[in-house]
Amino acid sequence: MSRLHCQVSVKLIVTSSEDNASMNIRARLLEREIWTETGSFDNHPVLKKDDFRMVQVDRIHLEEDLVDERAATAIGEPVDVVIFASRHRSEKKIPTLTVHPIGNYSSADFGGKPGTLCPTAPNLMTSAMRNLVRNAKELQWDVSFETTHHGPLVNSPTFYIEIGSYEELWDRKDAAEAIAKSILEIKDEGEPVVICVGGGHYAPRFTEVALKRRVAIGHMAANYALEALSSEMILQMSAKSSGAKEVYFHRKGMPKPAYRELRERFASCGIAEIRSEDLGLR
Repeated sequence: MSRLHCQVSVKLIVTSSEDNASMNIRARLLEREIWTETGSFDNHPVLKKDDFRMVQVDRIHLEEDLVDERAATAIGEPVDVVIFASRHRSEKKIPTLTVHPIGNYSSADFGGKPGTLCPTAPNLMTSAMRNLVRNAKELQWDVSFETTHHGPLVNSPTFYIEIGSYEELWDRKDAAEAIAKSILEIKDEGEPVVICVGGGHYAPRFTEVALKRRVAIGHMAANYALEALSSEMILQMSAKSSGAKEVYFHRKGMPKPAYRELRERFASCGIAEIRSEDLGLR
C-alpha cells in the first residue's frame, strides 16, 4: 500500500530512431496526448504523460541491453514495465500487429543472452493484445501474440508491440495509431497467469484463449523450442511469468509424445496443466 501511495508505477515506452515503425508509433503517441519533457536520455528528451515515460534510442532495440536500468537512472524513477514499440518483419508479408514476450530458449541469434528469458508483464501484455484487436478492427489486419523470442536483455517486466510485416507497412499511420491507442489503454485486470507451450510461432490458439477467457499469458514456447524446455528452463518460464504455476498446452498443435513428456516434466516442476474450460469466460 505504501509503495503505491508514494510512487507512480512507471511504464517505460522505448522507441528507436533506427526503426521506421517505432518512430511512426512515437509520432502517433505524441499526437494523441500532451507530453511533458522531464530530462534527457541518450541525448533525447524523456517525455512524461501520467504514469508513462517515453524515451528514444539511436540503436535498434535488439542492441539495447539493460535499457530499463539505464533509463531508470536517467529519469530517477524505478521502471515497472518496458514496452518496446517496434517493427516486425516476416517473409510471408501478411499485414499483422503483434505482441510478445522476449528472451531466448537456446541460442541468442537476435540479441539477449543464450538460454535466458526476460521477465514478462502478463496482464499488461495481454491487455495490449486485446486492445489491438479492438482498435485495429477497421484495418482488418491479423492481430496475434508471438511466442517468446529475441532480445534485448532487460531485468524489468517487458513486452514488444509491433507493426508488421514488411517495410511498406511500417509507415502506415492507421496501424501506428491503433498501437499508440492500445498502449495508452493498457491495464492490469489481475487475471490468473499461465505459461503456454506448443503450436506455431504466431500462437493463434494462445491468442484465442486470451480473447475468450479470463487469463493473462506469460512466456510462450512454440514447437521449435520444445527441445530446450529442460526442468531449469521450465522453472525460468514460471519465475519470469509472475511465478505462474499453471501451463496451457496447445495439445492439437504439438506432437503427442512431446505433449505427454512435457506435461509430466512441468508437473514435476510444480506447474499443473490447465485447459481452457477451467478458465472463466470474459
